[in-house]
Amino acid sequence: MAVFTALETYFFNESIMAGRYFMAAFWAVLVLRNLQISYVMGRIVDEIDKHLGPK
Repeated sequence: MAVFTALETYFFNESIMAGRYFMAAFWAVLVLRNLQISYVMGRIVDEIDKHLGPK
């Protein structure tokens, strides 16, 4: 997941620098989608940790 986010960020930056704003918007959507998925997964892991915490 981190590798894909890094690649998408690279291509996003390349698109911005080259002036291809349509492609930059496409890569931005993919980057934001990955960040949202990471946030949700982090919340799920936090809830699991609460339930499996010290007994």
